[in-house]
Amino acid sequence: MLVMSSYPDPLTVALAQMNATVGDLEGNSRKIAALCERARAAGAALVVFPELALTGYPPEDLLLKTGFLDAAGEALEELAGKTQGIVALVGFPERSDDVYNAAAVLSGGEVQAVYRKMFLPNYGVFDEQRYFQSGSEPALIEVDGILVGLTICEDIWEPGPPATSEALAGAQVIVNLSASPYHAGKGREREQMLVQRARDSLVCIAFCNLVGGQDELVFDGHSVAIDQDGRVLARAPQFEESLTLCTFDPTAVAAERLQDARHRSGVRRLRQGGGSDVATLARLPVESPRVNGHGPDDGAPAVGGSLSEPMGDAQEVYSALTLGLRDYVEKNGFERVVFGLSGGIDSALVAMLAVDALGSDRVTCVMMPSPYSSQGTRDDARAIALNLGAAELELGIEPAMEAFDATLRDAFEGHEPDIAEENLQ
Repeated sequence: MLVMSSYPDPLTVALAQMNATVGDLEGNSRKIAALCERARAAGAALVVFPELALTGYPPEDLLLKTGFLDAAGEALEELAGKTQGIVALVGFPERSDDVYNAAAVLSGGEVQAVYRKMFLPNYGVFDEQRYFQSGSEPALIEVDGILVGLTICEDIWEPGPPATSEALAGAQVIVNLSASPYHAGKGREREQMLVQRARDSLVCIAFCNLVGGQDELVFDGHSVAIDQDGRVLARAPQFEESLTLCTFDPTAVAAERLQDARHRSGVRRLRQGGGSDVATLARLPVESPRVNGHGPDDGAPAVGGSLSEPMGDAQEVYSALTLGLRDYVEKNGFERVVFGLSGGIDSALVAMLAVDALGSDRVTCVMMPSPYSSQGTRDDARAIALNLGAAELELGIEPAMEAFDATLRDAFEGHEPDIAEENLQ
C-alpha cells in the first residue's frame, strides 16, 4: 500500500510594521494588541512585530533600571492575556539571569516561549553589548504544522547560524524581528541581503522592521516577505505604519529542497551531529487556535501578498527627513517649531519640511533682516511663508549687529569690512 505524505496548508503571516515610542509601554502595548486583532480578523495565523516593539528602540539606559524591566515584563504578561486566535511574536527585553534582547511567542493567552537574540551589534549607532547578554540557541516554533525559525535583526545579517541552522532543522519560514535604521539606499541593501539568505537556505523569510523616528535615528519600515527562490512576495510601504499580509506555501519549499543536493547534504550533517550549535536547537511547539476552527473565515490572500513599490532616491530621503522631524517633535511633546527664514534655498527647504511634517499651523518662520539683506531676499522670505501658510514674524537684527560691531571694532582695526562682518548676522 502506497502512503502519500501530506504537507501543511499555506501559512499566512502578518507583518505588523509599527511606530513604537521608547519607554511608552502602555501606548506600545495598545498598538500591539490592536494590530494582533486586525491580523487575526484578516486571517493571519502568525503576526510578527519589530525588535523591542514593546519598549521602543533603542531603549538605551532605561535597560539599566530594574523598575523599567519589571514593568516591561508585566506589560508583556498583560498583553499575552489579550492574544487569542493568533500567534504573535513580540520584541521585548527579557530580565532573567541577565538582560536579553528577546522575542516572546504569545498564544492562547500566555507567553509560550522566548527566543534570545544571538548576535548583538556594537558598531555605528548600535551599542547592544552594553545592555544585553547574547542568546546561545537557535529556536523553532511550530505554527499550524509549519516550522518557523526565529531571528532578531542582526541574527539574519550573519550568513551562518542561527538562520541556516534553523532552515536545516526543518524551518520552512524564517521570521526576523528588526529595528534596522535608515540611510540612503538602505532598503535596497537590506532586501538584496534577505533575497540571498532565502536562496542560500531554500527558506521563506518574513522580515518585519520598525518604522518611525527616535531622536537621531529614522527607521524606514520596508518590511518584506520573500520565498525560497528569492522572489519578493510582499513589501510594506516605506516610512509609514502598515499591516502587510503574505501567504507562504510549504509544499513549494519541500519540493525544492527534495531536489537540492546541497540542502540534503546539510540536513544529513545536522542529523549526524556535525553542527556546532545545532544540538542545542530548541523546538517550541505552538499550535495556533485557528487549527481548532476558532479563528475567522479565511480572508487571507492566496500565496503571495501586496507589493508596495519602493520610492525614488529623492522622495525616499525627503520622506525620511519629514518622518524624523515629525516624530522628534511629537515624541518630545513640542507644540510647534520656530526657525529663521532668510529667503534662501536652505531655509526654504527647512520650511517646506516643517510644514509637510507638522502642518502649517505648527510652524513659525522668523525673518531677521540685516543691513546685508536685499529687498529681494526679504520678499522671497515673505512669499515662502505665505505660500506655505505658516505664521511669520519679522525681527530686525540691525541694532544687535551694531552692538557686535562696536565690541569688535578694536580687534578689526586696520581691516577693511569683509565676509566676517557679514557672517555676524
